[in-house]
Amino acid sequence: MSTSSHPALRDCIVITRFAREQPGFLDFSYRIKALAGQYRVTVVSDFALSHAELAIPGVQYTVLPGGEGRAGWLRYLWECGKLLRAGRPHCAVLLHSSVAPVALLAGGVATALYWNEHPTHFTAGPDGAAPIKRALRFLARWLVFQGARKASIVMPIGEAHSEDLVRHGCAPQRVRLIYMGVDAAFDSAALKRVAAEDDAPLELVYIGSISKARGRDIMLEAIAIANQGGCIARLTLVGANDAELAYCLEYTRRIGIDDAVLVRGRIPGAEIPACLQHADAGLCLWEDQPWWRFNPPTKLFEYLVAGLPVLASDIRTHTAYVADGRNGFIFRYDSKSLARAIGLMWQRRSELHQLKRQARASGEPYIWQRIEPVFMQAIAEIARP
Repeated sequence: MSTSSHPALRDCIVITRFAREQPGFLDFSYRIKALAGQYRVTVVSDFALSHAELAIPGVQYTVLPGGEGRAGWLRYLWECGKLLRAGRPHCAVLLHSSVAPVALLAGGVATALYWNEHPTHFTAGPDGAAPIKRALRFLARWLVFQGARKASIVMPIGEAHSEDLVRHGCAPQRVRLIYMGVDAAFDSAALKRVAAEDDAPLELVYIGSISKARGRDIMLEAIAIANQGGCIARLTLVGANDAELAYCLEYTRRIGIDDAVLVRGRIPGAEIPACLQHADAGLCLWEDQPWWRFNPPTKLFEYLVAGLPVLASDIRTHTAYVADGRNGFIFRYDSKSLARAIGLMWQRRSELHQLKRQARASGEPYIWQRIEPVFMQAIAEIARP
């Protein structure tokens, strides 16, 4: 239903800034949909949003000028600030850490900041950069944290983020831990899988960007190692762009595992639960980079809510949520360690249904329908009458 039929609704402007190649939008869409039920919502972006997850009835969409690089980022922040000062909405939701500095430009408009990504990620640069470039990165990082300190309320998505914000000077009473959330459509999806034959290979799934930094080669090499004595695991990768698809097809052919690996392109978020329904375990692995020590991955919580044990690399944004041997298995970030974890799961395949039930139980706090009232209450606390 269009919010235009409810003139008494208050106004909320949602400021976004997404990467052009970003694969997932579900956590953002949950929040926009929830806001649209109680506010007249305008979503602002620096390019036209054509993603199915963000096509929400009753929501208006506005594109403001920005551009690539730091200069484009700063220009976009300034334009967003101008929009808030001119429009004077009842509240504004800054729906990405990278737009935190808009809180400094809001001119008294109450701002709720969704803190989903650590600034070290989008202010990173090559090692050995010139001093002036390092200084600019430091300044950009300071600006983002200063925006967080200024925001009316900051909503980090995980414990590591929450603690880090307080360390950087955010008032603890304005820091509200609110998980990303997983839609009820994921709930127990993997528990519906019909039990396979005892000697059927494990069905593993990975959903997300399929790049070297996300463990692409480690996953493929691990399948080759695990299957040396016979096929005990098959892997489905979902989310490849054209270049990643071509790379994986060539790589799997070269190391002889093309019959054990299926690579799929990107799919709308609404289709992900169906992918998980046919799996036995989900994969989460990241290089040990500073930002990934803070940013918990969306897929981890989707796996748990679906009832999938998680094979997770040993970085704290995984180990905080995956208990080794209970709702998943922890491995070092290398192919041999992952292959051993796959082998251990194969040995314990008679316990698979119990592992799935324990995974689903540990996913209970992350269901969006439980989180939504907390999110909306936080917005209500800052929105002017």
